[in-house]
Amino acid sequence: MKTRIIPGSKKQSSRTLTAALLLLTPLLLMLGQSALGQGLKMTQEHMPGSQNGTTIPTGVNTSQAVVGSYGDAEGDRWGFSHIGGTFATIVPPTAYTFARANGINDSNTIVGDFQTGDSRYHGFIYSGGRYTTYDEDTAESCGIFGVNNAGDFVGDVGNSGGPIRGFIQIGTNKPIEFYGSGTDTTYAYGINSAEEVVGEYFDSSNNSHGFYRSASGTITEIAYPGAAQTSAFGINDAGEITGSYINSSGHSYGFTYSKGTYASTAFAQTFGVNSKGTYVGYYWGVPDATPSGYLASPQTFKLSTVKVPGNQQAQLSGVNNSGVSVGSYVASDGKPHGMMISAGKIKNIDDPKGVSTACSGINTSGQIVGFYTDTSGNPHGFEYTTGKFKDITGPSGALLSAAFGINDSGTIVGLYVDGTYALHGFMLTGTKYKVLNVKGSHGTIAVGINNAGLVTVDSTDAAGYTESWLYDGTKYTAINVPGVAVIKAAGINTAGDIVYIVADPYGVTHGALKSGKNYYIFDYPKGSNTATAGINDSNLMVGSYNPAGKTVPEAFQGTE
Repeated sequence: MKTRIIPGSKKQSSRTLTAALLLLTPLLLMLGQSALGQGLKMTQEHMPGSQNGTTIPTGVNTSQAVVGSYGDAEGDRWGFSHIGGTFATIVPPTAYTFARANGINDSNTIVGDFQTGDSRYHGFIYSGGRYTTYDEDTAESCGIFGVNNAGDFVGDVGNSGGPIRGFIQIGTNKPIEFYGSGTDTTYAYGINSAEEVVGEYFDSSNNSHGFYRSASGTITEIAYPGAAQTSAFGINDAGEITGSYINSSGHSYGFTYSKGTYASTAFAQTFGVNSKGTYVGYYWGVPDATPSGYLASPQTFKLSTVKVPGNQQAQLSGVNNSGVSVGSYVASDGKPHGMMISAGKIKNIDDPKGVSTACSGINTSGQIVGFYTDTSGNPHGFEYTTGKFKDITGPSGALLSAAFGINDSGTIVGLYVDGTYALHGFMLTGTKYKVLNVKGSHGTIAVGINNAGLVTVDSTDAAGYTESWLYDGTKYTAINVPGVAVIKAAGINTAGDIVYIVADPYGVTHGALKSGKNYYIFDYPKGSNTATAGINDSNLMVGSYNPAGKTVPEAFQGTE
């Protein structure tokens, strides 16, 4: 019997993007298409004790209880549940090396499938601490993938080499078997309270096609626009469908489909969805692009464009507690400028030694840091105070430098390039430099610093993978956003809230926020390539995005 919802060969490397994160600019601007809704609260799902990259969540209920499966050290796969903050293994007593928890309803009834020693698959229902085995046909293998709040469930039945059919079990009625098309191999994955069903079938070329089956039995293909293959995995009571597709380049993405509109989720796979629109799946994660499970809950952000008159493009990189922001723009005549925006008024901040200037950070006193580029295109850090520029050169022996953040005590962080052209972070207090290097990294940048002296740091390893860290003066703690493959931490406020620029393995960028212990990913509505670079103590964020139909950025500001 063919089994599904196991990560296969769709993984894509993020190595081609990682070098771009270490560009000497405060904002990363990679081109791509908008891929998320306005915002998502992201939670990583990892079964304790599982092998790295093997936790795959597939079902979620309204209480955000999650089920799925994971791999152990022996290479076996077992089901799990994550309910009320507690993880538990879900394995029927007669399972042999394989069991999965595939779906869960609002009563915490769990359904799944398992394999016995005779290589047959069986469905199971787990409720009230008791397992019940389900075989739709005692002569064939069977699996259960989805369950609704009435306890009705769907799955597949058939043997390897024979016809595999989807089925629906409504109450105590006789199961209804069906094919998505003709006699093509069919899997039924999700069912809602209206007895609407979604799943996938495979054509003669083994390409997958998503389907929707109405309560009356009418089947409609679910095909993500332009996709080479589509699979539908979940459907909630509002009729929102979740699934995954493979585009013409062979890259896999999750998607949602609601009221006739498809939207990519930018994650590698998207599986079950609950009645509130929260869904689960996996993504290629930081720092080594292994599959990582996630739970994504809708979150609204309030964002607005910051107009820079006469600009060809503009971006904001920092903001202080008075709401004064800094960044850079290209004027209508094509000339680049650093800028400060205060009470809606724009002031050019251009270092006279540079061909172009970019302002990166500003503190409450109005001290600005950034970098200028010389005639050869080389960057040099600067500090701007009361109309005067001062070079921030980096420690002795530095060839190039850039300053990114400054706190109210005047401590500055940034990066420098040494004589071997290696990248290092630095922290400058008074006239004393402290070098910041993440252990084992092949490049380190210090980007933001708050009034408590906490520093956001980005690093890249020998393989080209990136990771973000929080440095407290003695140690580095990983602060990677769940749901992304490429990451750059940027600004940090006094409370320790952090903003990021993140991307998926295919080059689509998004804004991200760490607020307390929670992580969020978001996009500017009707735009793409959102990048968030600065945040103040009122949680006002600044950054840039590409307006719909444009390939150059505009500045924005907003709050959670």
